[in-house]
Formats: sequence, C-alpha cells, structure tokens
Amino acid sequence: MEFDWRKAIDCNCEALCAIAARLILMAGLQAGHDVETLPRRLYRRVLALLRPAEYAARRLIVMAACTLELPFRMPPPKAAAASPAANRKAAPAPEKPADAKPEPRIPAFQLFDPFKQHGDPFLDPGASAGFDFDDLRYDLDFDLPPGEPVDARALGRRIRALAAALSDLEGQAQRLARWRARRDAGRAWPKRWNPIRPGRPPGWVKKPKTGVAEVLKECHFLALDAWNSS
Repeated sequence: MEFDWRKAIDCNCEALCAIAARLILMAGLQAGHDVETLPRRLYRRVLALLRPAEYAARRLIVMAACTLELPFRMPPPKAAAASPAANRKAAPAPEKPADAKPEPRIPAFQLFDPFKQHGDPFLDPGASAGFDFDDLRYDLDFDLPPGEPVDARALGRRIRALAAALSDLEGQAQRLARWRARRDAGRAWPKRWNPIRPGRPPGWVKKPKTGVAEVLKECHFLALDAWNSS
C-alpha cells in the first residue's frame, strides 16, 4: 500500500498551524499588534516552542516540495499589453490616518536549517563535553531577573514568518522546488546540497512528550525519506 503523503502533510500542517496560533497568542501578536518587549520568562517559553516548530515547518516544506506535483508560478512578463480595464481611471486609495502605524513587515521564512554550531576553539573536548552549543546561548540568561523586559521584535518577526509560511505551504514548496532546480543546474544560492542539516534537529527526542516534539520527530523522518527518494 502506497504511503499517503497528502494526508501526512495535511495532518502535520494542521498541528503546526495550531502551534503557530498558540505562539501568536503567547507573544501578544493578535490582530497585527507589534510587541517590542516581553518578560524574560515568557520570552524563553515562546522561544522554546518556536524553535522546534520552525525546524518541523522546514521539514514539512521539504515533504511538500518533494512529493506534491505543484505547478510553478511563472513571473509576469515585463511588458504586457494594457487591457481596457487598465486604461480606466483608478479610484483613489483611501487615505490612512496620520497617526496610523504601518503594518509589520512579514519576512520570508527561512527554508534552510542553520548549520550546527560547535564549541569555541579555546575549550578542550573534556570541557565542552555535554554542551549543546545550539541551545547554550539561550541558557546563559537563567540567572537574570525572569521579569526583566527583553527585546522581542525579532522573535515576533520569526513567529509571523512561520505562520505565513504554514498558511501558504504551496508557495513555500514551490520556493524550495525552484531552488532545487537551480541547484541541479549549478546556479543555486545558498550553495548547499540539502536544506536539512546533518543530524537530529534541536528539540528532537526519542520519546516525545509534547505536541511540537511529536510533530518534529515525524516530520524529520518523513522529510529525509522524501528528499532522499525524490
């Protein structure tokens, strides 16, 4: 019996969309609000959920790009004949209030895993044993006041990028498929062979106890299978 990739993608996408909605609620980003700071305690909780969700979403996009037959969206021609409707006088756009804040810009979702960071050269293997340098920078502030405000603007942009990517999974899959086609032609940037970094992603556990860990484990296994067999 052939594996149902569509069902697996839809189920994991639905689970990640629920996690993204929870992140938006936790970070106070509802209705397009922009939050500049968060208490350190809350910032760490949001980051601990966001990071594995991002890795799971990247693997979901890999699955979609490798297993779904998606039509490429060709860019429009540079010069096109004007249609009769285009010659009509356009209605003026409604003016925005002078004190209205601009809508926050949603950055493009990062399709590629960041490379794993290794220990500093001044640490010998014995001193660095047991450290996870991917997560170390997030743990150095545990002795600081938990209620101290922390700059959360970059965190908010990452959450919005994740939510936007999950709502446009087809578009993200096409982005990755186009990159793979350019890679095969020797014209790809970044110059990588695989969007998934070697090894297990941060947050992966053998026996998941949370929803995001369960989704990450399943998406990681399926993405590797889809990428290596496509």
